[in-house]
Formats: sequence, C-alpha cells, structure tokens
Amino acid sequence: MLEKIKEVLAQYVETEPDEITEDSRLVEDLGLSSYALMSLMGDLEEQFGITVDEAELTEIRTIGDVIAYIKSKQVK
Repeated sequence: MLEKIKEVLAQYVETEPDEITEDSRLVEDLGLSSYALMSLMGDLEEQFGITVDEAELTEIRTIGDVIAYIKSKQVK
C-alpha cells in the first residue's frame, strides 16, 4: 500500500519516493498545501475505492495516518 501511495503522492511533491516513509509528515516534511492534500485524498479515493470524509482530514498528518485511514475505510 505504501508504494501505491508514493506513486500517487509523486504528482504532488518533489521529494524522491525512496525518501518517503510512513513517518513523513504531509505538510511539514513533504510541503503539501491544504488544496494539494484534498486533491491527493481524491486521487486515493479512486485508487483504493474508498470515500474520504473531509471532516476527518484534520486527523491525517503522516503517510502512516493515510495508510491507517485507507485501511479503516476498506474494512467498512
């Protein structure tokens, strides 16, 4: 799952994919704006077949948070 997320994320950041870890922070480390974060989550919705609740985005700070969020949505 991490590799798929890195592929999608590569469209939004200049960081090399091999430098991105589960601990990478979306805003502080990768430089995502709030607009880019919304766009990224939209792309991940399509990629993983989930629906993202915009109100829950404030809880997503790292790549690990993204993975946990996707997994929680896939279970339901």
